[in-house]
Amino acid sequence: MRYRWMVLCMTSAWMMILSDKRSSVTTQIDAFMISCGTSSKWSATGTRSTKSAILQMKDTHENPILDVMNLDVQMTVNIDKNVMESQEKDDTSSTEQRPIRRRKRNKKVPLIAVVGRPNVGKSALVNRIAGTQSGGAIVADESGITRDRTYRNAEFLGETFQLVDTGGLVFDDNDALFAKEIREQAMIAIEESAGVILVVDGQIGPTQMDDDLATFLRKEISKDIPVHLAVNKCESEKTGAFAASQFWSMGLGEPFPVSALHGVGTAELLETMFQSIDDKKSAISGFGTKAQKLKEAKETLKLDKHQKLDFESDADAFLRKYGIGSAEETAIEKYNEALKAFDDMEMPEEISIAIVGRPNVGKSSLLNTLFGTQRAIVSDIAGTTRDSIDAVMERPGQHKDDLSTIYRFIDTAGIRRKGKVEFGPEFFMVNRALRAIRRSDVALLVLDATAGVTEQDRVLAQKISDDGRACVLVCNKWDAVIDKDSNTYDKSVKYFRMELPQVRWAPILFVSAATGQRCNKIYSIVDKALTAHRKRISTAILNEVLRDAILWQPPPSKRSGAQAKIYYCNQVSTRPPTIVVFCNDPSLINDNYRRYLDRKFRESLDGFEATPIRWIFRGRRARDIARERNMNGDPGAGGTGTSFPFPYAD
Repeated sequence: MRYRWMVLCMTSAWMMILSDKRSSVTTQIDAFMISCGTSSKWSATGTRSTKSAILQMKDTHENPILDVMNLDVQMTVNIDKNVMESQEKDDTSSTEQRPIRRRKRNKKVPLIAVVGRPNVGKSALVNRIAGTQSGGAIVADESGITRDRTYRNAEFLGETFQLVDTGGLVFDDNDALFAKEIREQAMIAIEESAGVILVVDGQIGPTQMDDDLATFLRKEISKDIPVHLAVNKCESEKTGAFAASQFWSMGLGEPFPVSALHGVGTAELLETMFQSIDDKKSAISGFGTKAQKLKEAKETLKLDKHQKLDFESDADAFLRKYGIGSAEETAIEKYNEALKAFDDMEMPEEISIAIVGRPNVGKSSLLNTLFGTQRAIVSDIAGTTRDSIDAVMERPGQHKDDLSTIYRFIDTAGIRRKGKVEFGPEFFMVNRALRAIRRSDVALLVLDATAGVTEQDRVLAQKISDDGRACVLVCNKWDAVIDKDSNTYDKSVKYFRMELPQVRWAPILFVSAATGQRCNKIYSIVDKALTAHRKRISTAILNEVLRDAILWQPPPSKRSGAQAKIYYCNQVSTRPPTIVVFCNDPSLINDNYRRYLDRKFRESLDGFEATPIRWIFRGRRARDIARERNMNGDPGAGGTGTSFPFPYAD
């Protein structure tokens, strides 16, 4: 409408041109441009060129009003073109920072789901195949330990794949806690898998629940993907085959007697699974055939010249007897290609982010909000999450050939006070959560904004700082805070800073996992924390800051007169930034002065806002001290020193 109004104003100006009022028209066109909100310096080819074109149209056209209408159309087209070009530029600039999304599953790494009724050994079998008996899925002699689906990387016969451990499937909701949620998680795992392993208990024998699961898998799942039956707890070679033979009636083919405890029968199970996946084409073409192709290539190299190769014709075989042809070179190339298939794939950078906190503060809800789906089971009951749950998000690279950045969020179980944790499943849950902190790059310490800071929150903050992990304080349930005003945010920041001095350097973010408020800001804060965690400062700058800090506050001294002397410092590593300070005696540097140096370095240097700084005070070597002491001998010894070059100098 703005430009239409401008054209109408120009049309009225043309009526004055017809009356040979050229000078007044120029002035009025400027006035019309200003009234339309357009400056006379609109653009180099905009208002001024349009005004001059209008003034020149009197001598070149017979119908100036019609020309103005044509000019209107031309201006509209040009304006639309400029708008489209600006939108394309915006789109181009937006592609520079690609959006974060759920990571697409790598088709070269298929997924095999392990399902079954509760307490048959699914998690133990996953640990056996994945080789994670220590630190893998939690295993205990009680049902209902595993609730969410957990993924484990595995490798067999040169093939890389993933196993997904699921909770015990129960079709009757009244039999177990969270039965409906566990069933939903298991169904998601089955839908995205390339094969399914049904685990049953060989010592108990077939049950009605096993029959129901087998019937469901046979009718609904086995049409598209292979389903194999693993009879667990068959350690004995004598009774194992008999125990497995009782499950032929389930209609899932040959039952495999396996032992998750000892590893018996797992190789035969996986070989058959790989062959079935290749037959049904439920995974990428060629999966499970690396070892077979390498074996065939080796046998081809061992054949003599009188034997015909599989890939050559009769004429080529005849010529090869007399040393003519390239069959031998082709066989060598096939062998090299088979070996090359075992090389590791180039994997993108992966950033591990641990979500930790005490029970029932909203860790799983935050994971579901970030992931965009029901990745973890959420309830009001404290301790719902038991095992560590990995959820992978992906940010594509800046360019087409660049590798993506992978964000691996690790949802952990709630960590209670050490005195309340008894040996059992909860003990291993806490160990998995603490281990997730150690293997992460950034730790998200989730706090309850409505309950404030507890002693357990301080313990976790100290644990994160001692492990040297970058930290972000995520205050959840911000929407539940009542009577908020303009000063509530500043007061809350000040409160959490005072109550958590262990991580006073950590940024604070107030979010709501229930409504999604400010949850999208977590990614930018994580990127900044990761940059700070990997930051490196030159030695010259560090010593300049150290010199200023010593001038403001000299090192402490003891009553005996011993004075601490600091010589220089340098950064020796990152993740976290580690600074070594060389002094005469580290025992003279107390904790107060260490905190003073940490504060001065953070005030003087940018980039350490979200990471701890590890300080190492290194004293002089005993050899150097002894050399200085023996230069002229001990005091009162009468010049009995033995050092070179003047052992007896006065």
